[in-house]
Amino acid sequence: MATSEKHEIRVLIADDFDVLRKVIRLFLERAGDIVVVDEAPDLNDALASTGRLQPDVVIMNDYLPPIDSAHATGLFRAQGFAVAILIISMHLEPDLIRRSLAGGANGFMHKDEIGDHLVDAVRHVHQGESYLSPKAGQALDSADE
Repeated sequence: MATSEKHEIRVLIADDFDVLRKVIRLFLERAGDIVVVDEAPDLNDALASTGRLQPDVVIMNDYLPPIDSAHATGLFRAQGFAVAILIISMHLEPDLIRRSLAGGANGFMHKDEIGDHLVDAVRHVHQGESYLSPKAGQALDSADE
């Protein structure tokens, strides 16, 4: 009997707010092709879990104690982790978005957009594509005008 192998996208959620991690997990697990392999409340736990579990995607808050996402992303890259990184933030400052992307993040989205765009964002960055949510894109466009 032939079996079909379904590839699941393995995700680590790194955010210092427990409730938000749980909400993100619920949205992702409804997708069917995404599995949350771990949650991390800070940078040290996120780095350790990434090394141990090798997720495909890390969803990271823009500030992951003790540093911001641009610096945190640099640490993931410096350790050689081949993982897509999606930054989520309550802030839409163009400088933060640009620094996060320049630091090696694959995507950036506003936390208000989690319900509508998170699953698509994870799929995009997992496929090696860059991703900016509508609000993040608008923030950059407005800054460039």
